[in-house]
Amino acid sequence: MYRVILTLSAALWAPLALAVELSAPARAPIDTDVRVQIIGATDPKSFVSMVAPDAPEGEYGRYAYARSATVTVTAAAEVGVYEVRLLAADRPYATLASTQIELFRPEVTMTAPDQVPIGTDFAIQWQGPSSSREYITLVSADTPDGEYAKYAYTRGEGSGSVKLTSPVEPGSYELRYMSGSQKVVLGRRALSIGDVQGSVEFAPNIGIGAKLSVEWKGTGNPRDFLVIVPPDAEPGSYDSYVYATKTPVTLVAPEAPGRYEVRLLTAKGDRILARGVLTVGAASATVEASREVENDTEFAVRWTGPDNDLDYVAVTEVGKPTSYISYSYTRRGSPLAIRAPKQPGDYELHYLTGRSDISLANQPLKVVLGSKPGSLLVRASEQTTGGSAAGGASGAAIELILDASGSMLQRIGGERRIELARNALDQLINRSIAPSTPVALRVFGHLKPNACDTDLVQALAPLNRASLSATVRGIEAKNLAKTPIAASLAAVAEDLAGVEGEAVVILVTDGEETCDGDPAAEITKLRQQGFDVVLNIVGFAIDEYALEQEFARWAELGGGAYFSASDGAALASSVQQAVRQPFGIYRDGKRVASGVIGGDALSLKPGSYELRSGGASRSIEVRSGEETLVRW
Repeated sequence: MYRVILTLSAALWAPLALAVELSAPARAPIDTDVRVQIIGATDPKSFVSMVAPDAPEGEYGRYAYARSATVTVTAAAEVGVYEVRLLAADRPYATLASTQIELFRPEVTMTAPDQVPIGTDFAIQWQGPSSSREYITLVSADTPDGEYAKYAYTRGEGSGSVKLTSPVEPGSYELRYMSGSQKVVLGRRALSIGDVQGSVEFAPNIGIGAKLSVEWKGTGNPRDFLVIVPPDAEPGSYDSYVYATKTPVTLVAPEAPGRYEVRLLTAKGDRILARGVLTVGAASATVEASREVENDTEFAVRWTGPDNDLDYVAVTEVGKPTSYISYSYTRRGSPLAIRAPKQPGDYELHYLTGRSDISLANQPLKVVLGSKPGSLLVRASEQTTGGSAAGGASGAAIELILDASGSMLQRIGGERRIELARNALDQLINRSIAPSTPVALRVFGHLKPNACDTDLVQALAPLNRASLSATVRGIEAKNLAKTPIAASLAAVAEDLAGVEGEAVVILVTDGEETCDGDPAAEITKLRQQGFDVVLNIVGFAIDEYALEQEFARWAELGGGAYFSASDGAALASSVQQAVRQPFGIYRDGKRVASGVIGGDALSLKPGSYELRSGGASRSIEVRSGEETLVRW
C-alpha cells in the first residue's frame, strides 16, 4: 500500500509541474534583488535560483523558496546572460520552469569635494541603484576591492545624498559605490584628506578643581573633544571631557596638584590634534566651628578654601572623610549651617573637594547629649471643620507640581524615585482629595534632556480621579532634564487664574533649581498678586542640610510647610499631609520648624515657642520628654 501511494502522488504532481511558468525582468543590475513571479501551482519547498545558462541540471546558487507567487532572489555579481530556474524540492532538483535574464553593471555617479580636512563631516550626492543594500564607503586608495570602512547606505529612488566623516589620518582615499551582497565596486571617486593644524590656548597655571577656559582650533567636527590628562596618558585615556562645539570651552582642573596636558582629540579619541602643558597648584582650606555641640542641633561652620563647584563641608566619622553624615555645599557661603549627628560621640569636620572627596582641612568635633526633646502635636479644634486653608476636604483649589527631571531616575530600595512619586500622588488623588476639589497638575523635566521645560499637563478642573490618576501614571522622568522650579512657580498665577478663595500648591522635588531661576522671588511675586495661596514643599531624598533649609525658607515665604521624605512611605505620608492647613513654629522671631494641623508630631528642644497659622499666633511651651498637644 505504501508504494502505491508514493506512485500516485508522483503521478498526480507531474501535470502540476508541467503547468508552471516563471516571469522575471529581461534585464537587471548585477548583485541586486530581483523579483520573480511564479505562474501556476508548485510545491512550496521548491525554490528559485539564478545560474549560468549552461549550468548542469540541479545546480543552484542563492535561492528563495517558492512559498508565495512572487519571490526575491539575489542576482549574480558578474555581467552576462543568466537563467532563472524553478527547481524541484527534492534531489536531483529537476528544473520545473525557467526564463532568461541579462545582468548589467549599473551606471553610478558620486559628487563630492576633491579634498576635505581630517575628521570632518562631508556630503556625497549620488545616483545609482539603491534597493538592495548598496552603500558608499570611504577607504584608503590602496585598499583591495571588496573591503570597506566607514559607509552609508544609498537609500532612495535612485538618487540622494549621504554623509560620511573623513578619517583622522591625511592621505589619498577613494569613495566607492558598493553593491550590497557581493561587495562589487560599482563606481569609485578619488578623495584627498588634508591635515589640520590644531591649537589650544589657556592660562598655564590654575588651582585644583578650578574652571579653565580653553580657546581651540581644530577640524570643526562637533564630536571632537577636549580633556585634561597626565602627560603620559594614551590618546584614548581620559576621564571627563567637553565637546568642541564652540570656543572657548570650560574644563575643570583635576583635584590633585601636578603637571597635566590639555588635549584636543578627534571624535573617537584616536588622534591628538593639539596639546598644551597645564600646572595645577595645591590649594589650602580651613574649617572652624565649636569643638563641642549638642546632638541633633544646627551649628555654624566658618570656612576658607577654593570654593569650586560641588566642594562641601561635612561632618564625618573619625578617619573616614568620605563617609559623611551631614553636609552643605560651600557655594552657600560662610558660615554654613550644618546639622550635628543624632548620636553623641567623636566626629570630624572636613572641607572636601567636590569631585574626588579630597580633604583639604579638618578639625575634631565632639557631639554631646543635649536635653531630651519634647514633641508637639497640633490637632484641629472641635469647631474647625476639616481641611481649612490648605485642606482638600474644604474644596480649596489644589495645584500639584511634580519634579520629573533626570535625578528622579535614581533608585531608592530598588524603585526609581519617579515611580515612588507617582505612587504617592496616586494615593493622594484617590484617598485625600474631595471629589469636588478643583485640581491642576504641572510637571517639569519630562519632555526632553538638557532642557528647562515645565508643562501644565492637567488644567484646573473638578477632580476626576480616574483621569488624573491615569495622567500621573503616564509621567516619565527624562534623563539629563533640568529642574526649573522658579519657572514652574511663575506659572502658578496663570494656572490658578479665576480661582476665588483658598488655594494650595504642593511642590514635590528631589533637587535644587538648575535653570538659573529665583524661586524665592517668584513665591514673593505670587503672594503679592493677592492670591490666597499656600505653598507646601515636599523634599524627596534631599541629603544636603543647607538645601533643606532653603526649601523650608521658600515654604515659609509661601505661607506653608516643608516636609522631608527619605523614602517612598515617607513621601506618600508627606504628600497626604501637604493638603492640610500649615503652621510655623518660631523662636526668638526665627522659624525653626513647620507642620500641618492634624499631621505628624514635631520633635522640638524644650523651651518657649510661638505657633503661627492663618494669621493667628499662640505661645506654647515644650517640655523635655513630654508631648504637648495644641488644639487649633
